[in-house]
Amino acid sequence: MKVLVLGGTRFIGRAVVDALVDDHRVTVLNRGTRPPADPRVAQLRADRNEPAQVAAALRGSGGGFEAVVDVSGLEAGQVRGVLDALPPGAAPRYVFVSSAAVYRRPPGAGPAREDEPAPGDPVWGEYGTDKAACERLLAERCAGPLTVLRPPYVYGPRNTEQREQFLWARMLAGRPVFVPGAGESRVQFCHAEDLARTVRAACTGELAAGTYNVGEGRDHSFLEYLDLLATVAGVTPDLVPAPDQQVPAREYFPFRRLDLTLDTARLTAAGHPVERELAAGLAGTLDWFRAHGGLDDRPTPRELSWRAAPVRQAPSGAAVQLASRRTASAVGEPGSTL
Repeated sequence: MKVLVLGGTRFIGRAVVDALVDDHRVTVLNRGTRPPADPRVAQLRADRNEPAQVAAALRGSGGGFEAVVDVSGLEAGQVRGVLDALPPGAAPRYVFVSSAAVYRRPPGAGPAREDEPAPGDPVWGEYGTDKAACERLLAERCAGPLTVLRPPYVYGPRNTEQREQFLWARMLAGRPVFVPGAGESRVQFCHAEDLARTVRAACTGELAAGTYNVGEGRDHSFLEYLDLLATVAGVTPDLVPAPDQQVPAREYFPFRRLDLTLDTARLTAAGHPVERELAAGLAGTLDWFRAHGGLDDRPTPRELSWRAAPVRQAPSGAAVQLASRRTASAVGEPGSTL
């Protein structure tokens, strides 16, 4: 099968290409800032913000793509440019990697289901609403079978987001990990390779067209997640309640202070559950980062500001629940070794 992957050389895109290339003819379309890692992969160069470039690249490709995997589509205009550039009458399977950020749900609503409204949540800035707009456009325009995949937080080797590797770096260096609130927020994860395998199943038709939440079948509180990270790394973490609860969590922690959980029953019923447990996935991920680098424990600007000035003490309940070796009142004291 001839497959076009939009993106294909970075984190999720690289995992998708790796999952496809042994059995299929893979072409990637991207800006060409880095070559494909596998010499069997052909490359088309185009900026998706320039529809004329996309059209020219696809005209020169020979066409005939039986499946299109859209990893890099962030805005409806980028998706429209690809659909407009496909040859008349072309109806490839289209697999769109969307996001759980399309759901807009009140706090405490529980795991999101695929049949709920998905207009995008402004809490993610324009990311969620733009992904939702991409989904709507594809539903209107796709001539062939359309599969939309909605993962939560994606992790794994080559992660370009400073998430698990940021926290490991701090733990391994003996630095404190500042935790939003009492660490009660619940989040869910999907390993990049599991997402890529789901993409492959959608390309071949093993997974029927439709919309699916993709991720591990359970969620974790921030504290549970941090405990898994520490266990995998073999360290005892220094968890510190964030000293100023008015500061947005993303200024010092890799995740927003909100729940992000999904119901993955539809994917399981379709015969393609994500079976990898988070602990096992994290163990392999840490091995990769230790071998290839990327564990950076440099302090965030927010941490530097906390070091330089007195701070308000965190709520006492947070300190108790985190069972930290350090008290909140000590955070950021001048001359400290944070």
